[in-house]
Amino acid sequence: MYINGPKTAAAKMVNVLIIVVLSILLFFNILFILFLLFTPDYFLAAFFLIPFSLIGAGLIIWRAGAIRRLGRARYYNSLFEEDHDGILTYESIASMMGLPQDKAIRELLWMGKKGYLTNMTLGRTAVRVDLTVDPNEFKVLICKTCGSQVRVRRGGGGRCDHCGTFMKDEGAADV
Repeated sequence: MYINGPKTAAAKMVNVLIIVVLSILLFFNILFILFLLFTPDYFLAAFFLIPFSLIGAGLIIWRAGAIRRLGRARYYNSLFEEDHDGILTYESIASMMGLPQDKAIRELLWMGKKGYLTNMTLGRTAVRVDLTVDPNEFKVLICKTCGSQVRVRRGGGGRCDHCGTFMKDEGAADV
């Protein structure tokens, strides 16, 4: 597992809490602004509160982006778990994530720096995933297309090095 589960769960909870609190405050701020706009004596006071509403909306959008990035950490984790040789090029990661290559690299750097993704090393052209040494974590599957042996993580999957067929460990007997 390459995702730091407790850290990502805690970060997501904090972000959700911030969004909920800011949303409630923003709602009441907007109601107050509307009240002031329709009160002749305080009409100008409403315009002084508008920047606070805009700042609150900006903070909500910023925290929603952080939640989205944390969700993408789960996708990166699944890519790492399905890889059987321990090396994923940035080009292939970007292609599988549907992102431009530079954005995928920035996200991986951010997630590694924040500690959301672990056991990975970012190189010049690829990510090296630190494979565990536990022999029970891996399983050898026989490719149904060409018959070659492919080493994959238990419960994970991978592509055959010879023909490219995708295989998934579905609890079949070990080779």
